[in-house]
Amino acid sequence: MMKNIEQKWLNMVYSVLSNFAEIPPEEWEKGISKRRYLHLKKNEYFVKEGSIPDKMAFIVSGIFRVFYITEAGEEKILVFRAEGRMLSAFSAFLENQTSRFYIQALEDADLLYIGVDDYEKFLSGNKCWQTISAKYMEMLFVEKENREREFLSDDAETRYKNFIIKYPDIENRIRQYHIASYLGITPVALSRIRKKMK
Repeated sequence: MMKNIEQKWLNMVYSVLSNFAEIPPEEWEKGISKRRYLHLKKNEYFVKEGSIPDKMAFIVSGIFRVFYITEAGEEKILVFRAEGRMLSAFSAFLENQTSRFYIQALEDADLLYIGVDDYEKFLSGNKCWQTISAKYMEMLFVEKENREREFLSDDAETRYKNFIIKYPDIENRIRQYHIASYLGITPVALSRIRKKMK
């Protein structure tokens, strides 16, 4: 779907990326020239398990869930992604391998993306893109480590409280069973926790 990229979206991308490194004006213009627009409707997939991801996207509107399906057929949500975050099956994208996860829109979403070839060209060019990529990957590593620690050491109520802190703007935009899946509990258990906290 073709669409004019809105300036406010570019401003959002610049604001987020420039927190990781200073982007020279000429490099930013290059970045803009390679950005493409993608709209996904609610429940559509950005990535499916078994596919090779070919896009690195930035979410300018919408919410996504990253999840996998167990051998027993259960969906397990690893993380949510909303406005202002990058979106890709990162390890599969970087290694040109098939994805082990699904990435699905939980509401209508707008994305700005670049293809894998352009991403690699940027990384081999100006150092600012290398720094941005490295610092973003560091952030993902810390996020993953904290998520694992929560499951090892925190009870369900504490995980829910952490969820509210981490995702303050999305609880009322997604289904309760998605939150329960992320927390590793049943929707009934989540309902009990919420009633207790009220």
